Amino acid sequence: MRVMSSVIYAIVTPGLLMMGALPLSGTSSMTVGSLSVYGMRTLPSALEAIKTPDIQSPAWLKAQDVATAAASQAAAAKRTVTYSVTTRGTVTADMAEFRSQANATLNDSRGWARFGAVFTEVASGGNFILVLSEASQLPSFSSGCSADYSCRVGQYVIINQDRWLGATSSWNNAGGSIRGYRDMVVNHETGHWLGHNHQTCGGAGQAAPVMQQQSIDLQGCSFNAWPLASELWSSQLGIDTR
Repeated sequence: MRVMSSVIYAIVTPGLLMMGALPLSGTSSMTVGSLSVYGMRTLPSALEAIKTPDIQSPAWLKAQDVATAAASQAAAAKRTVTYSVTTRGTVTADMAEFRSQANATLNDSRGWARFGAVFTEVASGGNFILVLSEASQLPSFSSGCSADYSCRVGQYVIINQDRWLGATSSWNNAGGSIRGYRDMVVNHETGHWLGHNHQTCGGAGQAAPVMQQQSIDLQGCSFNAWPLASELWSSQLGIDTR
């Protein structure tokens, strides 16, 4: 038994045996050197036989890692869009409310923010100019603009004050709310600046594209204030998540 215990110790600590630091007792038929060589030869194979355990991350940690990676990717993809706010003509609407609601619409998670855009109001020099205009002043931006509706001309995203305050008969007759109309018209006119043209209803009962002229006619669709998945792109920003 004494010999066996010495042999096992020699395998574990061959270096100490070779230096003579740990003399063995009861090893008359073996030398310290031979035990050291034996240990040196068998130790590598013994270590190779030990398999590294396969440690699996718990489900909650995997989900957290996925969420963190997605958040990092989304943050990297965010594009800041700046805009300034002004008026034209006689404006009686509450401008603080206009600013607040327009910004909330533009950054709503149901809207253009879904493709990574972050809209920030600046004092001047923004990417586009959001205008609340007296209805009669709309044609002053372009002959293509009507006093009846909102419009977009170049960098001007123009909201008709009459429509902001009262929506349209088409929208109201379908049971739409004023707040919903404001979401829609801001998203619609900003959509033109982003690079979109007008769309048509995809089928009776379906949600209207936000780029449909819902102020004029719902065409059998249900009113919808937010861009559809198929509308989540912008040639202006070079973004296409479709």
